[in-house]
Amino acid sequence: MKNLRYLVLSMGLAAGIIVLCMLGLQVVPAGGAFRRILLLLGGDVLGGGFVQGLTYLAFFWAWFETQDKLQAVYRERRAFTMGLIPTHEKHVFLPGDVTNLKFKLQELARKEHFKLLDLLKKACMKFRSADSLGELIDIVSVQVDIYQDKAEGEQSVIRYLAWVIPSLGFIGTVIGIALALQIANSGDMERITTALAVAFDTTLVALVLSVILMWRVHELQEDSDRLHSDMKEFVIENFINKIELD
Repeated sequence: MKNLRYLVLSMGLAAGIIVLCMLGLQVVPAGGAFRRILLLLGGDVLGGGFVQGLTYLAFFWAWFETQDKLQAVYRERRAFTMGLIPTHEKHVFLPGDVTNLKFKLQELARKEHFKLLDLLKKACMKFRSADSLGELIDIVSVQVDIYQDKAEGEQSVIRYLAWVIPSLGFIGTVIGIALALQIANSGDMERITTALAVAFDTTLVALVLSVILMWRVHELQEDSDRLHSDMKEFVIENFINKIELD
């Protein structure tokens, strides 16, 4: 449902930019720099501006998806400040404490949904079956890897759209060059120049938007990786390493 909402919103924003550029072309005098900018942004829809429109659609959709995933990462970080377990250095967990903690976390998990909470709960549940604390650390590491794989899987739409944006630019380049070659024999330099402008404009817009988007995508990847590594470190340092076996 969220994806559909982001798609509809992105379509509205992309259409809005194109319409504004088209209206601007109606009032801006020919030959001006501002008119050239409007054409660059896709104001001439029939002349190739539809490619820029599709590029805007992909960009905004990917941006909203990325922002949504970043907000999810920020929300997950709230769990570190909830006091799920004691974190002072001298605290020790006895086997009985682990059992009590498990029940406490299971009760809390009915109200709150955080990866860190789920990881601690699973660590408590696996404590009795693990032969050693080293094995328990391995179990926690595997579980964190599962969380990370799922997070990367949820970003598949973003990665696809990030690939689509420059691809649309290259498609516009092919269209513009093909149009220029088609009318080359006519000797009409104005039409040839216009066709070549389509080739360069679509590529320029796509590459600029791709650079902006990839900065955000890499920020998401970095924050997501740091979240999962911090989760593993938190559980190992503040829980597993403080368990005192009988």
